[in-house]
Amino acid sequence: MDAVITNIINNLFHIIWISELLLEPKYGKKKTAAFSLLAAILYQVLFLAMVFQGTFGDMAYFAGYFMATMAFGGVYIFILSKTHPAKSLFVISAYFCLWTFIYGTISVVTKSYAGAGNLAIWLLRILLNVFFLVLYRLFLQKKLFQALVAMKSGYKEVSAISFLAFFMLTILIVYNQKQKKHDFLQIFIMVSVYIFMLGVYIVLFQLIVQSDNKYRLSQMQLHEELLLARIDSYERMEQNLRQTRHDFRHHNIVVMEFARNRDFDGILSYLQEYEAREEEKSSKSYCSNHAVDNVLSAYLGRAGQNGIETEVSVCFWENIAISDYDLVSILANILDNAIHGCMEAEGKRCIKLSIQKKCSKLILICENTCKDDIRFRDGVPKAKGRDGIGVASILNSVEKYNGSVDFSLEGSIFLCRVILNNKSFG
Repeated sequence: MDAVITNIINNLFHIIWISELLLEPKYGKKKTAAFSLLAAILYQVLFLAMVFQGTFGDMAYFAGYFMATMAFGGVYIFILSKTHPAKSLFVISAYFCLWTFIYGTISVVTKSYAGAGNLAIWLLRILLNVFFLVLYRLFLQKKLFQALVAMKSGYKEVSAISFLAFFMLTILIVYNQKQKKHDFLQIFIMVSVYIFMLGVYIVLFQLIVQSDNKYRLSQMQLHEELLLARIDSYERMEQNLRQTRHDFRHHNIVVMEFARNRDFDGILSYLQEYEAREEEKSSKSYCSNHAVDNVLSAYLGRAGQNGIETEVSVCFWENIAISDYDLVSILANILDNAIHGCMEAEGKRCIKLSIQKKCSKLILICENTCKDDIRFRDGVPKAKGRDGIGVASILNSVEKYNGSVDFSLEGSIFLCRVILNNKSFG
């Protein structure tokens, strides 16, 4: 019966912790609580079945241990959390590492082992959980949320290391259970492992911060390139305007001479040529959205300078609920990758870009010539000789609007299709 009470206390705190660790919940509070409670009930029924059948012992304890991690971890990752599964794995494995630390601390302090339970153990378990919950709420929850949102790349590796840390602590629990003693060597080993795991998580958080800084730096460089390109465009426009003002008197003289000779066809022909030349000097406008227009002007101009043919079709809302910052990030990274792909392609180089509105969705489709040796991982092109931050930035921006991204390769044509919901995001 003592083991059952201990198990019930564990399950109650599992439910509480899951609700606190759900930084991006997929459902509302009631539905989340219902799923968590269902997982707890299912696990509790299985645990009670083992107890009443008289199979409770070391093997039954470890079976219950793994059932708890699978039940609560699986519900958290695959049902309740809207965060990427790899990021969710990082969070839940870090929690289970804390869970094993609490168990190990109680085991050493109370000199108890698997299945043991009494009032001192229950109170200590409750106090430790409450202490870490308060600590988490006050100092870690907000920072963890910001870190997960900001983590654009490398999170799969970070999650794998976090899961490995949990696996190592599980081995420590097994070792503790088999030894059945708490001598100096046993305590030293346990303390050393816990300190090592703490160091591991400190390093992991530093990697997350570095990943965020790297992403922010790349975005700053991207916007700086756009700004410099636009400044260069304005300087060319100003130079053309000065040249036009300077040459205007000469053009008037030519027109006056045609008029003096009553050569009206000559006047029309000359003015048509003059108009065509002035249009070539002016900066082409693609749409009324200045941010998008600046991106298209800068990157399509760069494509033209590199001998890449471009074909553009743009249809935009006047007041769009998608932030200019995200539109710039998505478009600039798509076009930058397209230009890079064209530069590596052999033969004809071209980029076709379509931006259209359909119902409440904004659809961006970009096709570009490229090499035919692009490799994909989970539907995402693998960067070869590049850092891959551009694709990660596209995925992150699209995720804000519950949109979708599709990459594909057909022969030597690379296709990127992005769908965004035209509504504000939380």
